[in-house]
Amino acid sequence: MANVLAQTEVLFGVWVLNEGVQDWNTGEMIVPASVGVYDVENAEYSEVMTFDDADFTTNILIENGSAYVGADNKIVKIGLDSGEIEAEVEVQGVRMLEYHDGVIYMTRGDSDTITWASVEFDSYLLWFDAETLEQIGQLPAEEGVGYACEGISIEEGRAYVAINNGFAWAQEVGIVGVYDISTGEYEEHDLGEDGKNPAHIKVVEGGVLTVNNTDWSATSLSRVDLEQLGSEENSVTTEFVDGVAAGCNAAAVIGDELIFQVSGEMGMRKALASDLSPVEEMWGPAEDNYYRMSVNPLNGEVYATVTNFSADELGEVHIINSEGQLLGSFEAGEVPGSIAFDIRSVESVFDLDQMENSKIIGEFDLLGRPWVEGNRGVKVTKMSDGSVVKIYEAR
Repeated sequence: MANVLAQTEVLFGVWVLNEGVQDWNTGEMIVPASVGVYDVENAEYSEVMTFDDADFTTNILIENGSAYVGADNKIVKIGLDSGEIEAEVEVQGVRMLEYHDGVIYMTRGDSDTITWASVEFDSYLLWFDAETLEQIGQLPAEEGVGYACEGISIEEGRAYVAINNGFAWAQEVGIVGVYDISTGEYEEHDLGEDGKNPAHIKVVEGGVLTVNNTDWSATSLSRVDLEQLGSEENSVTTEFVDGVAAGCNAAAVIGDELIFQVSGEMGMRKALASDLSPVEEMWGPAEDNYYRMSVNPLNGEVYATVTNFSADELGEVHIINSEGQLLGSFEAGEVPGSIAFDIRSVESVFDLDQMENSKIIGEFDLLGRPWVEGNRGVKVTKMSDGSVVKIYEAR
């Protein structure tokens, strides 16, 4: 029997960003925006903090022991254990946040509260030191992203941005911007007339996918094949989904499929990530309309929010397996939106022989390559229950 000191990654908590409820006649918040955490071990949800000065919230991400929240015209950094504000910065037009190499990247867009026109900024892509939230850079609009933008995903040192000009009614655009963080080079890919108003952006093998709101009367899907992500050449494909509207509803990539919510439909539509061809069967319980969703990277389970955008009823978070079967749910705050996972490494003595008799679904090195017998270094073992065991092989 061989016992080793192993690190197992576990889901410690699920953080939920609640948008609150606004009186559209007065502009006042009836219920303040807030953030809360679901304790996985105890199956309990509790509120961590309210944002009394915010009219809305947009995004939350977790990195290195802290949660970063986009709350109206601020980015707020909160300690996962303390629940206290560690840093904050005022910046107008916060949309989505992404982390890379000690830096928080932010997309930007806003409307004027008096004229309701789109606010013109000198930059729509900014970045901040993750420790202090001091702004340390931006991509000037005249050199790069020139319109309001939404989704952002960073892969292999490049930021992929969904550019939509979504705050300018009837002036929407459809562009995927690519910013190389190390070189500062920037390029754009036009999604075409049917690809306007992209909201979600997902990096997949060979390219990126976007879910587009077009002129808010319909939905389209786009795939941008990129050589830098492994495709043979750069190209854009956009498929128009006639007669339906996606609005701001949920989307995710599960396996080799893109799932996306159509407003007014129960259950979610599916398309192949490789070519956007529709998949006939729907995904998920045909009981609710999902507003936001995130995929637990440990086991592929989906956490999706349900809300009626009302102060009269708390929202819920549904837990769904990758096949679309409902596993459970918990109540959150009013209008739950963005979700982030607090995943931690737990050290324990592990019986290697027992592990080898259990259900191992894959062994890899830290770069994700299949583990080869005789390798040295950290071996990442993925188990069928969703847990991940890290063992240092010195022999």
